[in-house]
Amino acid sequence: MIWPTNTTFDHSPVSDWIEPVLFLREMKIPIMALEGYITKIGRKQLSVTTSALILSVATLLAGLGLWQGRYFADSPRFLTGSAINLAAIWTAYRVNVALSLRITGFLPDTEQSIYRVALWFGVYGIVNVALFWVALPLYYQAGLTGTGFDLSWALRVSFFILSGSLICAGLTELTYAFRQWRSNQAEVEQMQEKQLQTELDAVKQQVNPHFLFNCLNSLSVLIADAPATAEKFVDEMSKVYRYQLSINGPDKEDILVTLDSELRFLKSYIYLLETRFESGIGITLDVKEVFLAGHMVPLTFQILTDHAIHYNMVSPTRPLHISISTTDTGQLEFRHNRQPKVLNMPLETPGINALATKYKLLFNRAGAVQLKEDERHFSIILPLIFT
Repeated sequence: MIWPTNTTFDHSPVSDWIEPVLFLREMKIPIMALEGYITKIGRKQLSVTTSALILSVATLLAGLGLWQGRYFADSPRFLTGSAINLAAIWTAYRVNVALSLRITGFLPDTEQSIYRVALWFGVYGIVNVALFWVALPLYYQAGLTGTGFDLSWALRVSFFILSGSLICAGLTELTYAFRQWRSNQAEVEQMQEKQLQTELDAVKQQVNPHFLFNCLNSLSVLIADAPATAEKFVDEMSKVYRYQLSINGPDKEDILVTLDSELRFLKSYIYLLETRFESGIGITLDVKEVFLAGHMVPLTFQILTDHAIHYNMVSPTRPLHISISTTDTGQLEFRHNRQPKVLNMPLETPGINALATKYKLLFNRAGAVQLKEDERHFSIILPLIFT
């Protein structure tokens, strides 16, 4: 007999469908619905293949257990016995699957593990032993058990079936517990990501008013003293706000942007900062062209730059030097010299913490973000995400 482990498959082989999918994408067919359908088909194919393999192995093991070496030595016994065993095992499998799902619906909580195992054992044992006794007359009619009825043999087989039912009940509970844990982890990650996205959006909204106020102050001075520079300043300022509106607006499509688009925004932002602070700030870029297609969280550089300006002295006598570069392994490094202000608030801010945690979740690795700090320099290394 075979008992279900109530297992589902989360990964399906859909690589053979890639070319048709790309062709349909070019034809502008709703690709999300199609990919969902393809995934469903692939998952079903995998489930059918796995079930067929398990049933085949279980049928062979059942025949070997019932008739030992005679099972493979006698072709009629092998064919007839395999047919009967396959029918019994398939019936047991279907009945046990249906009943096991009812048990999990009746006892869904993790602390009800003992009760679930007991019920699974009872159900599996009753169903499997009952089907074995139903199959016994078929064995005798087919001449698979010799002459006469051997009660002791039937009882021994029933005992082994009960032992196997207990083992499978434990395996079913392990599988169910793992699925519950995985589901809980997915829910926790979704909640964390939503919370972090909310915090990050709040930080972005806090950045904009301060930035606008400082820009208007600088612009009011430039209009009187340097009209040409004021015109250039307004042009770069409009580029900055156009970018911010595109990634914060209701029509935004993705939660990530390319490094190339972020750098185009950053160049306009640097112009505004250098106009405002003059020689008090210097920002250098050293980004390799091969990494420009990598993806990142939008406004990463603005959040990090504003953090550096907020917590460090920025003046012609004590300039703040910021460097943004890519590493040989395709990471981003944001680095600046430390000359901290005296502030009555902690150095850590929700903005940089939320940003770092967002990268960790997106990159699905605890060590994705690296912070390095000493008395003279501060640096943060972030991953570029290639999709």
